[in-house]
Amino acid sequence: MKLITFQPIEAFKKLKKTGILQSNPTPFIDMQKYQIPYNYIIQKMLKSKLAGHNGEEYPVWAWAKCGGTISPKKRKNPNHKKQNLVKITFIKPDNEVLLSDYMAYSCILSGHIVPRTKQEYESFLKNLERKNISLDDLKSFVRCKKTNSQTEKEMTKIQKTWHRIFDLKSNVHQACVWHIKASEIQKVEVCDSNYLYNSMNPLRADGTRPNWKERYLKFIP
Repeated sequence: MKLITFQPIEAFKKLKKTGILQSNPTPFIDMQKYQIPYNYIIQKMLKSKLAGHNGEEYPVWAWAKCGGTISPKKRKNPNHKKQNLVKITFIKPDNEVLLSDYMAYSCILSGHIVPRTKQEYESFLKNLERKNISLDDLKSFVRCKKTNSQTEKEMTKIQKTWHRIFDLKSNVHQACVWHIKASEIQKVEVCDSNYLYNSMNPLRADGTRPNWKERYLKFIP
């Protein structure tokens, strides 16, 4: 399977030195903000017993599909903090890759259900309203901030739908692997720091971002 990952140039230098790229959660991952969704992916990888696991604690994230291409196209973004990145194209055996739906994963990041139908999502929102649980309450839970017993109880039900991110309904797929070996790399390109490469969620000029949960609904009945 051909995949693409964008990594800090320091990580690539380490790969050249050691022959392998493994993930470190800091300083590139905000674990407080993404701890629950991130750990959900990790636990799935462990339970799936993906081949190639050598004791790594954290996965390397990559792109597998982005519409008609593999990864997001570069775009100008003056509001984005410049980074020195490299674009790595590599090949992995299918049994070493965990694929998930990027748009569906955005539901998890907000503490929502991953719906099978639009009607199910509408019912979910109405149920929250009846129970006086706000969307901010759910987001606070998954981002490890303040919560309450009612929200925690509801989240137990919500999390039972999260496995649906592996159904790949939309046309944007992300991939997780335990590591990347130098021998698996096909191509390395140095990214222009004036462009944004590794994001489907850029900040627009008006301060908004794409609503991927809303877009996901277009891919389900």
